[in-house]
Amino acid sequence: MSWISKPNKTTRPIRLMLGLSPLLLPYLVLFCGGAVLTACQSFGVLTPLPHAGGVLDAYTTLLRDASFFASFGFSLWVATASAFLAVAAGAFLAYRVWRLPGRLAPLSLVYKIPLILPHIAVAFLVLIFWSRSGVIASVAHSLGLIREMHEFPNILYSGWGLGMILAYTLKGAPFAMLLALALLARFDIRQIQTAAMLGASGIRIFFTIVLPRLAPALHTGFIILFLYSFGAFDIPYILSESRPGMLSIHVYNIYFKHDLARRPEAMAILTLMFAFAVVFIIAYSRAVSRLENGVRKL
Repeated sequence: MSWISKPNKTTRPIRLMLGLSPLLLPYLVLFCGGAVLTACQSFGVLTPLPHAGGVLDAYTTLLRDASFFASFGFSLWVATASAFLAVAAGAFLAYRVWRLPGRLAPLSLVYKIPLILPHIAVAFLVLIFWSRSGVIASVAHSLGLIREMHEFPNILYSGWGLGMILAYTLKGAPFAMLLALALLARFDIRQIQTAAMLGASGIRIFFTIVLPRLAPALHTGFIILFLYSFGAFDIPYILSESRPGMLSIHVYNIYFKHDLARRPEAMAILTLMFAFAVVFIIAYSRAVSRLENGVRKL
C-alpha cells in the first residue's frame, strides 16, 4: 500500500478546491461571470449594439446626471435608516426575549414569522396597513379621527422613503434578533444580576454590559441589512417614490424602458454599486476595529 501517499502541503489545497468545485463552479460561472460581463458592458464591450462612444462614456454621463446622484443619496438614506432601526430594534427585542421566563420562551418564536416572508410580501403588508386606503386609515375613519382619505398622513410616498424604511425594518429586525440571541445564549446572566445588586439601572445594564457583547453580531447585521436595502429591487418596486427613486429602480428604468444604446449606462451604475459595497465593507470594518481598539486602550 505504499502507492497511497498522504496529502502534503502542496496537494492539500488542490484537493480542497476539487472537493469544493461543485459549489465553486456555479459561483464562478453565475456570479463572477455576471460581474465581469457587467463591467465589460459598462465600458462598451460585449454590448447588444455596437458601442460608438469611448470606453468611459457611460461613467462620464452619470457624473453629469443629477438624477443619478439624487437616487444615490436617496438609496443611502433609506439603507442607513432602515439598517440602523432594524439593528437597534433587534438588539432591544432580543434582550427582552432573552429575559423572558422559561414558560413564555416558546411564545417568543413569533418573531421568526417575518423571516420566512418574502420581501415583496412584507412590502404588500406595509402597503395594506399604512396606505391612505389601508387598514389603519380605515380604522381612523371609523373612529371619527379623519373624514376624508386625504386627511390621513401620506406615510408611504412622502418623499422620505418611510414606507421602504418601515418594510426593511420589519423584515430586518428579526434577522438582527437572531444574530443577537445567538450571542446571548452564551452570555453569563450573573453579570447582569451582579450589576443590578450594585444598583445599576436596567438601561445602564443594557448599554454598558449587554450591548458591547452584542456589538460583533450587530455590526455584521448592519452591514448585511444596509447593503441589501441599498441595492434591492423588490420592496422599492412596490413602495419607492418616483422622484427620487432608488438606484435599483433607476437601473431598471434605463435597462428595460430605454434604448439598447443606454445599456452601458445601466451597467455602469451596477458596477459603481458593487464598488461602493466593497468600499463600504472595508471602511466600516476598519472604523469599527479602530473604535474597539480605542475603547480597549481606555
